[in-house]
Amino acid sequence: MATFNDLTSLPDVEQYDLNRYIISPLFLGQEFMSYMDVMPNIKGKTVIDRFASLTKTTKQFDQAAFSGHTGGGSSTITVDPIRMESEIEFYANTLFNKIKGQALRSNFNYDNPEGTVVKQVLLELIGQGIQNDFNRQLWLSDASQATEDYGAYNGIFEACKNAHCAINETSTGVYPTATGLLTQTSNAAMTTGNGEKILAALYNNAHPTLLEQPDLVFFVSGNIADDYFQEVLSSTGYAAGGYQTLVNGMPVMKYRGIPLIVRRDWDSSIASDFASINGCSDADEKDRAILTCKGAIIVGTDFESNMIEQWYSQDAKAYRFRTSYMVGCALSDNKLAAVYTRDAMS
Repeated sequence: MATFNDLTSLPDVEQYDLNRYIISPLFLGQEFMSYMDVMPNIKGKTVIDRFASLTKTTKQFDQAAFSGHTGGGSSTITVDPIRMESEIEFYANTLFNKIKGQALRSNFNYDNPEGTVVKQVLLELIGQGIQNDFNRQLWLSDASQATEDYGAYNGIFEACKNAHCAINETSTGVYPTATGLLTQTSNAAMTTGNGEKILAALYNNAHPTLLEQPDLVFFVSGNIADDYFQEVLSSTGYAAGGYQTLVNGMPVMKYRGIPLIVRRDWDSSIASDFASINGCSDADEKDRAILTCKGAIIVGTDFESNMIEQWYSQDAKAYRFRTSYMVGCALSDNKLAAVYTRDAMS
């Protein structure tokens, strides 16, 4: 049993606890991560072989010797994870008040909760903060940025910027109308009606190899999702369905049957940190999207090298925690993604 009377002691935390309560939920527990190819035991830089599809190898029977087919070339993908570190400090009374509150919600005894409960609440509390950073950096990091919050490694958008289809507001010949996006002004909020046009452009210009894949998915910013939702409601062609959607909501938005996973954290990150994010130059340029398929994006880590440290600082009268993990990502094939950002990615 654990007691809250001694503010200088907490249950011991091992690597198993770290992986269970923090690392596994990051890499395996989030909805969007189910579309990633998570490699959990990468030991440093890893080179993965990728083989091109064989085709035109079958011909009419011939008595003579055949000429060997040489069309199945190969290439490599490099996943180079780096070590990320999170440090956090809680004043003792503040930390224990948080733990007590969470324990009460779970119907545990206020004065004498089990030690495992204290450990679980503590690690989940730390994990929430790490998850916010993990998601922001995994999607939006750019190693060329001189900032600790975004410059540690290249995230998913950087991995996809050289995809077969990479478009922005000034791209020509890719949108459903000859004029492109609807009077989109730079350094301003997305013009109403452009959300659907962005989705259409990504789909229409995606490589056929991508469109042939099962489990296609759109990852979109909140403003694109909201604009697309409103467009469906206001369209005269969807009057009946639009009314039902307005009343009942839309649990999973789809475009051409492809689910939209909405990343509203992109909107808030761009609003506050646009200067550190590639593909935008103003706080209002929040719109961005990726069309890809399950398994196209590789996310590497190493569950065996994760680390957590905890100690009580008598000088600061506070608990201090240090957690580290490995992370890196890559696009397995440039044909398997179509990406939109407001500005062209440099």
